[in-house]
Formats: sequence, structure tokens, C-alpha cells
Amino acid sequence: MSEYRLQIASLAESDLQDAFLWYQERNGLIADAFREEAFDVIERIGKAPLGMPADEEGNRRRVLRRFPYSVVYELVEDTVTILAVTHHRRRPNYWHKA
Repeated sequence: MSEYRLQIASLAESDLQDAFLWYQERNGLIADAFREEAFDVIERIGKAPLGMPADEEGNRRRVLRRFPYSVVYELVEDTVTILAVTHHRRRPNYWHKA
């Protein structure tokens, strides 16, 4: 089995923190559930990044099951980079380069 290096871009880290804090202000249990699911998805991406198809820019996306967010990532050689954690309705493609 291939080994992949996993890295999280600072933008994705900010996305995770912002979403967690938003949920935390409303309900701590929901915030914890969000964090757990998001990191579970990131871990699965790190183990099997080819599981999702790439778009025309080479980016891939995995949707969280219980929350309206997707984890966007790219695979370059043996490195998986988490690019963003996007809300499905709030600026869903804000991280794209213009």
C-alpha cells in the first residue's frame, strides 16, 4: 500500500477553526461532533486520496455526512494537501484562485 504525506494548508486550518467556533457558540456537543467528523474525513483522505475523482483543476472533494461542509484537497505525487473546508452555501468556492 502506498504511503501518503498529509498536510493541512493554513487556509483549511482557519476554516476548521472558524466552523468549530461557530458551532461552539451554539452548542458544544455539536461543535465536538463537527470536529470529530472533519478530522475523521481528513484521516480517511490521507489513507485513500484517490477515492474521489479530481475536477478539471486536479482538486478532489469529500463531503461530511452530518454537516454542510466539504473537505477540498489535492494530491501531488505522494503528498495530500487539504486546501479548504468549505461550507456548501457560504462562499463554497472562495478558495479558488482567480
